[in-house]
Amino acid sequence: MSQHANYFRLGLFILAAIAVFLGIVLALSAGQVFRQTVVLETYFNESVQGLDSGSAVKYRGVQLGRVTNISFTWARYEQDKPRSQRRQYVRVESEVEAALIGSVVESDPERLQQAIERGLRVRIAPVGITGTAYLEIDLVEGAPPPLPIDWTPQHLYIPSAPSSYNQIVRGAQNFLVKLDRLDLETVFADAQRLLVTANAKLDQVSVDKLASNADATLKEVRAAAVQLNKVLGSPEITQATKDLASAAARAREILANPKLDKLPEDVAATAASLREVIESPQVKSALASADRILRRLDELTAGSDADIAAALTNLRRLSENLRDLTESLKRYPGGILSDAPRPVREGGK
Repeated sequence: MSQHANYFRLGLFILAAIAVFLGIVLALSAGQVFRQTVVLETYFNESVQGLDSGSAVKYRGVQLGRVTNISFTWARYEQDKPRSQRRQYVRVESEVEAALIGSVVESDPERLQQAIERGLRVRIAPVGITGTAYLEIDLVEGAPPPLPIDWTPQHLYIPSAPSSYNQIVRGAQNFLVKLDRLDLETVFADAQRLLVTANAKLDQVSVDKLASNADATLKEVRAAAVQLNKVLGSPEITQATKDLASAAARAREILANPKLDKLPEDVAATAASLREVIESPQVKSALASADRILRRLDELTAGSDADIAAALTNLRRLSENLRDLTESLKRYPGGILSDAPRPVREGGK
């Protein structure tokens, strides 16, 4: 009987231990069991080295979920196509918390599409230097267009963007390939010849002559500087500077004169007065009288052109006769009044 009781107590102890273990497991995994998740998928046209199932999925550093499956797109969507026509995209599935992203997306898928148009992308980001990686969801400035697909994604789809880490690696690989293609021996030989030629040219240069020319140039520069200081320190320059300052001060005084503000008004008033004078009846009457006088003069001189021409001819002849008379009086002052002109003897006798 006692042995049977011991078995009973041992069974109770085992059952209690199992119950406690199940309680601890449920307590630790209660959040995982009762948490609602949403499946996201994306496609990469590059290597996903470092990314494994269980890798974190983050949005701006905040963890949303974990990667659940990594495979190729043709294994899910292009089974009916020949192998040569299948796209070699890598398909990555992940589960994220619905409370963080799924509830909004499921209730309004257009908001996800708008975010994708604004640049929402998924990228592979490295975790330090450990070689592992995680998925980073973020808005990428100047995001590339989504990869071309001809099927409907089974889950919520966010396009991918090239990984910065992979871009750096590809750049380094391209650089190494180009460096490997270089003929380094030829480059080093050309550099050596360049150094030899430069040394030979430097040996041909007369250092003493260069120093002498440099010294002469410095002396000329010093002389020019001294001459410039003399010119700038001359009384004429000083007086010109003072006069310029005085002129500037006078100009400022003139410009600051309040009368200049009234000058446009005075000019306008003068112009108005002048316009009134010009348009007055007296001025108009005077202009009409002057016009009548000018027309009368034209009428008087219109038929007298011949008489005026004859009078001018007679006046010209009269002036010629007076010139002849004047010449005669100069040569024979007394002959014009009484005596006849005396003959001129030869030799002045």
